Amino acid sequence: MAVQVWIGEKPEHPNERRAIMALAQGLDRLEGLYLILANFSVGGRTVDLVIIKHDAVFIIELKQCDGRVIGSVNGPWFVEGRNGERKRLNPGRKNPYNQVISYFHALTNYLNEHRSEFLSAQKINDVDFRTCKRVVVIAPSIQEGSEIELDWKVELKGMDELPAYLITERSSEIELTDEEMLAIPRMLRCTPWQEINTVLRGVISDPDLAADPVAIAAVQESAVVAVEAAPRGSPTTAPGAESAPAPPASAPNTAEAAPPRDPWQRLLASTRTTTGRLALAMAALAAVLALALLLRPTRLIPTADAPPAPLIEVTAMPAGSAAFPVGASDQSCLWVGYQVVAKRFDTASGSWRSIAEGGSATATLPEVVVALERISTCDGAVHLTWSVQNNSDRPVEFPLDRDNIHISDGLGNEYLIDDAASAPPAIRVAPGAQERGTAVVNQPLNSSATTLHVRLKDQPFGEASFVVALQR
Repeated sequence: MAVQVWIGEKPEHPNERRAIMALAQGLDRLEGLYLILANFSVGGRTVDLVIIKHDAVFIIELKQCDGRVIGSVNGPWFVEGRNGERKRLNPGRKNPYNQVISYFHALTNYLNEHRSEFLSAQKINDVDFRTCKRVVVIAPSIQEGSEIELDWKVELKGMDELPAYLITERSSEIELTDEEMLAIPRMLRCTPWQEINTVLRGVISDPDLAADPVAIAAVQESAVVAVEAAPRGSPTTAPGAESAPAPPASAPNTAEAAPPRDPWQRLLASTRTTTGRLALAMAALAAVLALALLLRPTRLIPTADAPPAPLIEVTAMPAGSAAFPVGASDQSCLWVGYQVVAKRFDTASGSWRSIAEGGSATATLPEVVVALERISTCDGAVHLTWSVQNNSDRPVEFPLDRDNIHISDGLGNEYLIDDAASAPPAIRVAPGAQERGTAVVNQPLNSSATTLHVRLKDQPFGEASFVVALQR
């Protein structure tokens, strides 16, 4: 299993349970182990959500907001509905920014104090949990027109952006093995959320069923049928599960008494019970709802051959986000999309800031917009086509070399840019202009790779990440 969900206590609100389930299902498709820790206490604080992977820990304050969000580092946050009515977020408590900061101090202090209990003596001085990431996540997404101003201490993401962010980001001084990762929820007295983990194993297809005792009873009944149907001595349990006791030697061993071994026959057998029929009906309803979500209209982003998107649309894509492409060519070796990163220089802090952190689209326009328009993996090489739009009053430079662009796939393979083959070697853009260029990797893409991770290290505006889902 690529992901495991651990909890201190089960979240009370259905929206929180659904959000955790959706996140777990997304991470379960990725390589490597991910741990989701939800609703647990540490240092006198009840933490919403923590996600652990081998090279990062994310401390998250999750908020369900059906409207535009207005807030900043200090002061209350508000959610504005379609009718213009504003309701305070977290009335009587800290705002989400200060909540995640308090979680950060409580958890990192605890982990640093107890790291000798689960890290080897050689690693104790190399791992510092103060590099954990702090994130406020708005579910299901950050609505256009939201005005949320944060500083460098806390990231702001929509729930729709979170999976790509989790893939690409890392904590600079955290490197953990599977065993070290699994020691953390146990130290925090969390327990596996068996119902959710059961869903992830594919036994039930809907998270709401996982909390239904009738559905759980149907799953348990199906498990008993499967165990009884298996030949004696055959492995029927998953790793780590308790083995079912063998039937007594005197038990009848007739073909008529043995339940059907074929999976479809077992499914039909389970429908002969009330619990089985109810679970099947609810699963069918869940499938219909899932299909409706998949078929809902999607707002398309302009492709590379279209003229640059108007600035008001470009600013709707938060800097550093990695939305998956809305379209791809019919060729399996060619990806065509329009992933955008847009930033503006903040003179107060002396750094580039995401426009998602700077206010509404109409109030804050980006100074520099970088778009990854096309990736070709044909002919044993990788070509990445970029465009840069400069809205500032000074020239901008985007070097297309290995010192500035890092490329890897989901399997951990790295792809070095051939500096001499990139054309031009650097994209130089005058104020008010737009230019294009292509970075070249003269090596073939791994045939098993399903994603490509592209990270800008420094220019033109500091770090930024892109994630591309490859067609196979």
